[in-house]
Amino acid sequence: MDALFLIVPLGVALTLVVFFFFEKRAIASKKLKESQGLPPPSVEDFYEKFQRYETLSNVIGFFIASYVISLALASIKYDPSYGLTHALSYIFATTFIGTLIIFGMKLKKSILVQVFATFLYGAPHIVAASLAFLTRYLIG
Repeated sequence: MDALFLIVPLGVALTLVVFFFFEKRAIASKKLKESQGLPPPSVEDFYEKFQRYETLSNVIGFFIASYVISLALASIKYDPSYGLTHALSYIFATTFIGTLIIFGMKLKKSILVQVFATFLYGAPHIVAASLAFLTRYLIG
């Protein structure tokens, strides 16, 4: 469990930096499309809103980066005695702390933005970290 005290803070910090990079990229994409004269989407048209933020490509990019980060961190302090408890502890701790930080940073935004941002961080990160630890287990 000592390894978790090193890799959890690193995992949170690195994945948050990557998440904010892709968030900034998504906002820039939206602004670019609006500057090209596209009319604002209707309130109910979530598909068009997703397209303007290029949500799918940014989520895939964050997923891949989160996978690489988690795999690297899982390999730093790898010990064959580590088991499922260590992997789940890392996944839970990094996801929980990361979503709390994002939620706190978005407090002045609407509740929909808060929940959506934390979901876009948590869901890909959980899957990527799980696959990274599974990969590390299969390799070692």
